[in-house]
Amino acid sequence: MTLHLGKAPRTHRTAVLKGPPLHPSARKGQPTVAVLPILDLRQEGIESHLTEGMADEILQTLNRVEGLRVISRTTSFLYGGSTLSLAEVGRRLHADTILAGSLLKQDGHLALKAELVEVASGRMTWSKTYDFERKDLFATLEDVTGCVASAMHRTAPIRPGHAVDLEAYEYYLRGRQYYFRFNRQGMGFAAQMFRRSLDIDPNHARAWAGLADCAAYSYIYIERTEPQRELAESCSRKALELDPELAEAHASRGVALSAAGLAEEAEDAFETALRLDPNLYEAAYFYARHCFAAGKPERAVEYFEWAAALRPEDFQAILLVAQVYHSLGVEDEAERARRQGLALVEERLARVPDDVRARYLGANALVALGEREKGLAWARMARSMDPDDPMLLYNLGCIHALANDPDEALDCLEQAVAAGLTQKNWFLHDGDLDAIRTHPRFQRLMDILAG
Repeated sequence: MTLHLGKAPRTHRTAVLKGPPLHPSARKGQPTVAVLPILDLRQEGIESHLTEGMADEILQTLNRVEGLRVISRTTSFLYGGSTLSLAEVGRRLHADTILAGSLLKQDGHLALKAELVEVASGRMTWSKTYDFERKDLFATLEDVTGCVASAMHRTAPIRPGHAVDLEAYEYYLRGRQYYFRFNRQGMGFAAQMFRRSLDIDPNHARAWAGLADCAAYSYIYIERTEPQRELAESCSRKALELDPELAEAHASRGVALSAAGLAEEAEDAFETALRLDPNLYEAAYFYARHCFAAGKPERAVEYFEWAAALRPEDFQAILLVAQVYHSLGVEDEAERARRQGLALVEERLARVPDDVRARYLGANALVALGEREKGLAWARMARSMDPDDPMLLYNLGCIHALANDPDEALDCLEQAVAAGLTQKNWFLHDGDLDAIRTHPRFQRLMDILAG
């Protein structure tokens, strides 16, 4: 399946958040800052996710600064290590100001050099070098964000939190990277990384939230067993106990509650996450998926669009909302979103040709746009890379249904169910499957899922 989520006509959208937070589009016209990934100049830094994570911590805090617009992570991080001047990078990103930095290891300490450059003039408006121990990482990053906000005549929010061990933080970052592959193998690696993070620092709330996400995904799409559901529930609850103000913890709680079928409680958790951090992609994206599974396509559209606005270079939310637009009969919006998403997929595959999810989501868009043979070729390529993954098999079923190949579509769907994807709501609400709903084999599948 390409998680097919629906989109509501723009004229029919309604505000669904209680005390709605600031939508990303509302920040247009505000001063804009781009945060580049920090250059890792440590000898052992080749395999490290630390510097990217440090930049992301700064970026996420700046995202919560009132009156400031921050270029999305995926867009600005494309320029990490660029030979262009900072001013030129800023112009290409349409930013007013750009933040860059580098990390060194000196005599057992870490040395971070950060500088803020005004794009229009190329003038450095602030710079500072920090010499700190591993345990002081987050205090250092808090000072950086405060100084950057002050230089832009804003005030950065300060939220006390647990000072995470540096090694535990790096394992957490690796886990998030694996998690977003959205396949069985990636989910297994992600869970291992989160567990290693917790072995080092049992009070790391984000790692508990990450482990909850892995368990919830496995329960919904791979292994629908009570231990997986209980793990998602207990880990998400632990994350909240450790840090009640952590938006990621509330988003993970929403995912766990959604997996357990507690729809209203899940919605409350997602809305709390977005109130705490309106720029948390995961909260908007997973809320959209929850709404779709709950048979609320108009609200799914709202939150997929929200997620797409937060990460305009990410292909997932925009392609999923295209499918929901289609299911709602809003074909002009469906085509617009598909073409936009397909362009992003092609950019992604040029950099990461073995991205299976990009390949099959792109295949769906190609078939829907009338490029049937190319789309089916992409689908075959995706299957050759990960032939037994249940999420992939479900998506292949959707692609073949769109391509008017019902037997192959049903073969893939039956294999997806046999492999562990047993969440009936996707089958019920996915518009890509409309062409095969009356087929006896599909009806038998529904009986099995109702089981």
